[in-house]
Amino acid sequence: VTSSAEDLSFNFKTDGVQESMGFLASWEEVGDSTDLIDTEGKYLISFPRSFIEESPEKICIELFDSEKSDGTIETQVFINDKEDKDSWIFGESPVQKQTIEIKAEEKLKCFDFILPKTKESKGLLNIKVNFKDSTYSVNSFKEITILKKENYPLIQTDKGQYKAKDDVKFRVLLVDHNLKPSEIKTIEELWVEDPRNRRIVQWKDQGLDKGLMQQEFKLSEEPELGTWTINFKAGPLKEKTTFTVSEYVLPKFEVTIEPPAAVLRDTLEAEWKVCAKYTHGGSVKGQVKANFTSTYQRRTWRPPPPIVKNIEMLKIVSADDDCATVTLNSEQIKELTEKVDNFDLKIEFEEEGTGTTEKSKWSGSLVDEAIKLDIGSSSQQFILGGFPYVAEFSVNNHDDSPREDDIEVCVRLFKDANEIRNLFNRRGIWSMDEDEIAEIGKKMVEIKYSSKCHQLRSENGKIKFYVPMNNIPKDVTKLSIKATAINHPANETTKMKQPMRKLDVSLTHTTADLTLSVKEKQRSKISCGEDFKAKVYFSSKPSKEFDLHYHALSKGMIFKSGSIKVSTEQTNALESLVGQAKELSASESNNEKESIEGKVVSDQEIILPIDYKVSPSLKLVVFINDGNQTLTDSHTYDVEACQNHKVKAEWSEEKVYPGSPVTLSVAAEPDSLCAISATDKSVDLLGNKNKVTSETIGKLQAEIGDRKTSRSENYWEYQRKCPQTYDAIKVYESTGIQILTDLSFINSCETITDAKNEPEYEPEIMHSAVAFSAGGGQI
Repeated sequence: VTSSAEDLSFNFKTDGVQESMGFLASWEEVGDSTDLIDTEGKYLISFPRSFIEESPEKICIELFDSEKSDGTIETQVFINDKEDKDSWIFGESPVQKQTIEIKAEEKLKCFDFILPKTKESKGLLNIKVNFKDSTYSVNSFKEITILKKENYPLIQTDKGQYKAKDDVKFRVLLVDHNLKPSEIKTIEELWVEDPRNRRIVQWKDQGLDKGLMQQEFKLSEEPELGTWTINFKAGPLKEKTTFTVSEYVLPKFEVTIEPPAAVLRDTLEAEWKVCAKYTHGGSVKGQVKANFTSTYQRRTWRPPPPIVKNIEMLKIVSADDDCATVTLNSEQIKELTEKVDNFDLKIEFEEEGTGTTEKSKWSGSLVDEAIKLDIGSSSQQFILGGFPYVAEFSVNNHDDSPREDDIEVCVRLFKDANEIRNLFNRRGIWSMDEDEIAEIGKKMVEIKYSSKCHQLRSENGKIKFYVPMNNIPKDVTKLSIKATAINHPANETTKMKQPMRKLDVSLTHTTADLTLSVKEKQRSKISCGEDFKAKVYFSSKPSKEFDLHYHALSKGMIFKSGSIKVSTEQTNALESLVGQAKELSASESNNEKESIEGKVVSDQEIILPIDYKVSPSLKLVVFINDGNQTLTDSHTYDVEACQNHKVKAEWSEEKVYPGSPVTLSVAAEPDSLCAISATDKSVDLLGNKNKVTSETIGKLQAEIGDRKTSRSENYWEYQRKCPQTYDAIKVYESTGIQILTDLSFINSCETITDAKNEPEYEPEIMHSAVAFSAGGGQI
């Protein structure tokens, strides 16, 4: 904004839908507009969107200016303690303030910020950065969510079912968000209710030892049968779980059903293997009653009775057999699935001699594709600029064994179809005349830029390929790859479908001399307790030097940040990138293969130590500042469930005779409180939903992480005016992290507009996500 007047006033007005509470605004005087040139970004500050009170939260500042002096970063939080909670009126004094020194040689500074206990759920975070030479400064405000410290209860019972006169043994475990013992020291009230909600037994003021307590009581000779409930109350925390009381006989054996890998619509025969094993491992002899059923319910206002179809069979497991095989032929399968696709199998296994019966069941559906054709570790975003797009398809049998088969892979390049969609969205085809429809028809034909199909054969269940992506016109925005199993055509009679998968890749164009991409985007879970190596590839001129910055984010927490000095090689690492993949062109001329003059491909590994802090998922964000452009890529990796505290339990013998001595060994950290429970395997066969296992804790970890990542801001202005900036912000937001930066991918987006001269807004269809790569512009 320029003015020759002595006085200049600004009237800021925000979209009432976007910020109903109001906003903060500021302005400063600058030099002539001719002095404003594109500059490289100098800082990036990252911090959690949600702060848990009285818990350390990590804040990081990354500095890109090599000529800076010593400085400080001041962090303070204000809260709204007024009666009107919908206003942005905050107290003059912060509830917490912290100043950290930054040395001139430091490029990355991370520190813990602890917010004190407060009644409020919202706060205003103010971050100030200043340097002694005053080259530049930061003073920014961001709204944050303040979360109360929560405790997470687990109730464990030694069994899932009990009968008269049994001892019911149970434990209560309370942990905080770090899975450490809760600060709660006492359970005020603990009681057990029968199915008629009568209190049968209760305890008061039960002490917790490292967050753990256990109790037990004996059922009477004639207890109420049904579902019983264990309840407890500790301050504001309440929790309950259930167990069953019934007149049962402990199972002597377990019945298992091994189904076929898939029941195809055109199969001639399908087999189910039924086995019964004693708890000591021996095979059970007896009679198998199999009942296949399907149910069709017509959906009308007054539905008629359901149509139920049954196919019953009887099989004998003799002394020479371990299992029985139950078979359906094609006619029986057609009869069961005449009106529905799914059906059930119920098994009753009667033990020979005693007549003891155990049951099992299976449910499944018809499969209409002969093989499994899936997208492998293939990215759906790609930044153009020097290296090929590398991907793979997996081809497997339905039992997941690798398969060799003929696959047709068609590679297509498309221009942006959103212009056509927006034309129909604004006008509608019924309001167009013939000339307009014909003109749009020409544009629709021109959307497909090029296409070429290739015949390939899978090897070890994989089709690995790469597509040269040089010399792609700027109006081409999508790479679409379609794989078709040509040996398995569709059949209208049997209703079998031809296996076909399509991989759509959003293309982002950049004018930078440097591009990057995170490769080896694994879809399998990363193992805990070891280093994970993420490989980043670059396309650039030889011997180019730059800093690769990375953020590893998980559960609303900055797990690791850093930068690596990279010097690209003189030799080309393209072979390392593509490996044994086959080249597939997108056009007959293969113009995309012509290399970009003077560019080479190089790589760099980022080593991340994987532990409990990043379970169950980790997002890696990488970026490079190249002049006035910021290049970045990201990927989310699944991590196996793991905990900080390693515990191991094992028996001294796998199999012993009755009355023989056996030892249970437990290993854990020194001074650990170990709660041990051992039950007979026959008891375990009855099921117990109250077990505390590594899977249970893994789900709890995910639930705790969701608390800091589930809330999302509405960046409507960014989405409307700068979709690439919007995508960049959402990469961080999806992990519960906010950023403050002057990097070009954020700073180049102007969200403040001239309200009097703003052009009329026409809504556009946002069809697909893109990788982000943005450059700064002159103001």
